[in-house]
Amino acid sequence: MTWLQTIPTIIVAALIVFIPGALLGRCLGARGLAWVATAAPLSVSLVSVGAIAAQKLHVGWSLAPVVGITFVACAAAVAVRLPGLMRRRKDAQGRPPWTRPGRPLVLAVAAGFAVPVLILFIRFSKIFVSPENISQTYDNVFHLNAIRFILNTGNGSSLSIGALNPSVTASFYPAAWHDLASLVVGATGVPIPVGVNALNMVLGALVWTASSMYLASRLLGSRPAVFLATGALAAGFNAFPYLLVEFGVLYPNFLAIALLPAFVGLGADMLKLSVSPRPRPGLAAILIGAGLPGLALAHPSVLMALGIFALAPLLAWLVVTVQGAVAGRVAWRWAGGAAALSIAYIVLLNYLWGVIRPSKAASFWKPFQTVPQAVGEALTNGTIGRPMPWLAALLMLVGVYVVFRQRRGYWALGAYSISAFLFVVVSGFKQNDLRNFFTGVWYNDSYRLAAMIPVFALPLAVMGAVSLVDLAMKMTGGRAATQGPPALVALVRSRKAGMIFGAAAWIALIVLAQGFAVATAQGRARATYDLTAHSPLLTVDEHALLMRLDAHVPKDGVIIDNAATGSALAYALADRQVLIPAVGTTPNVDDSIVFGYLPGLGKNPAICDAVKRLRSFYLLDFGAQEVNDMVHVFPSSATLATLPGLKLLDQEGSAKLYQITACE
Repeated sequence: MTWLQTIPTIIVAALIVFIPGALLGRCLGARGLAWVATAAPLSVSLVSVGAIAAQKLHVGWSLAPVVGITFVACAAAVAVRLPGLMRRRKDAQGRPPWTRPGRPLVLAVAAGFAVPVLILFIRFSKIFVSPENISQTYDNVFHLNAIRFILNTGNGSSLSIGALNPSVTASFYPAAWHDLASLVVGATGVPIPVGVNALNMVLGALVWTASSMYLASRLLGSRPAVFLATGALAAGFNAFPYLLVEFGVLYPNFLAIALLPAFVGLGADMLKLSVSPRPRPGLAAILIGAGLPGLALAHPSVLMALGIFALAPLLAWLVVTVQGAVAGRVAWRWAGGAAALSIAYIVLLNYLWGVIRPSKAASFWKPFQTVPQAVGEALTNGTIGRPMPWLAALLMLVGVYVVFRQRRGYWALGAYSISAFLFVVVSGFKQNDLRNFFTGVWYNDSYRLAAMIPVFALPLAVMGAVSLVDLAMKMTGGRAATQGPPALVALVRSRKAGMIFGAAAWIALIVLAQGFAVATAQGRARATYDLTAHSPLLTVDEHALLMRLDAHVPKDGVIIDNAATGSALAYALADRQVLIPAVGTTPNVDDSIVFGYLPGLGKNPAICDAVKRLRSFYLLDFGAQEVNDMVHVFPSSATLATLPGLKLLDQEGSAKLYQITACE
């Protein structure tokens, strides 16, 4: 399958990600860029909550429940808003309720949006190599098999998907990404890997760009230069959106972080810290509330990240409110209320901080550098030992200077400082209880926290870029531009010269942002999607054998597998049930008997008893190579090749499919 043939799937993925939320957002009253930026977060809420509701109502998961919950949510929103709409329409007395943006601004938004989308689509196509390639990583076994589980069972509920076992009714795992992917695959009929890659392209290119544009506009206002600069830099950081399609692979975090800037921007709107025009604080609060379930079900750790990042704008709001009270512009009771709300928020966050986190045993990732090294990486955006995106880093430092110089945007700088602090702690502090307190929410994993730094580094870099453009334009229009031949002075001060300079600066920014750091990020990510004879999870031979399973294994057949060798992907790729659907799945008693004692087949009756109870009469032998150099109990290839009671059904290179005949 070619990328050209994948375009219809990408379009379907984009419609699924944006349309439900766009309908709800409009019914809630969102307009303009706020409407565009909140479409995806609201869609994720509708889809993930809808999957839970569908399971509770015993309705199979598909597009139909999405349509249903979208209709219900929109109807409820309109019913609640209708009296107020009628009242405001009467009071407006013919005045337009919303001012449409001018053509230059619309063109700037469109151009600023198109550039990173095109760049990111191209880069993701290079990373994924082919539409049908998969990430050769530990977590991807679960992710791909979870999509198959949803498609086969009709159950996409985050409350029960964790075990990938229909008989287990309570097993939580944040399944918003898997719900979206299953809708894409179900609606188009493409193989699961194709649907996954199409969805991730939409998330990394469209959602991230729209979300980042909104946050940048909250800091700097709705100026053409803001949108053009955001577009030029959105694809210029190596930590996001590239890192999380390489490491893990952390698709749920990838989705959640792509949504994160929109929530931060809405928070600034709600607290009236953003630059006008902005949504009403009440509308911003409603949009946040409607989107939070989706963010939580995309990944709870990113919800907690939003919680701690929100401390910066909350503190800024409190300071502004108290200053207003001191100056007599705000009543002291409002300042007291702001203080009480801030304290209540901190108390609630502190409680959730101890509840919404994995166990210490699961948070085993270790620090890998010194504190000074970590500080340097956070300041230069060259995290995890990767090359520094020098242009983005320099512009971000200029943006930090502008914050202090102009005394605005402290809330964004504060949020960036929190993200940088968390990265320094996780990657540079000693492995102790203090480090676990701060970063255990994210499994003490440096990659997850590194990926969130660009959320705030990007708008600060945009601030730096815009301030430099403003300075240059001021110089060309000021005293410095009045010296020299009259014809040259007239040319420099002309509108045409300003447009030429701006276009040249924008093109230079686009080109220079795509430097060595981004190319390195692309190359490292691509290496995890290459399908070769020595791929760490699934080799060319193993993949070829899986594609022929339907010729040998019946639809209701169950395959004995060692998930860490990639054989568990028989479920996702060939639609054949396996004993162990994920590398982290704990074998039950019968599974353990088969794995540990199969060499005694024909001699130990307990083995056939277990095989019959499991109804697993087929076995995939993908050798001893396991992802991440893991080691699991499983019969060796040499043992299986000479074991009586096994019949070789198919073979591709060293990959083999056996049938257990001794237990028939």
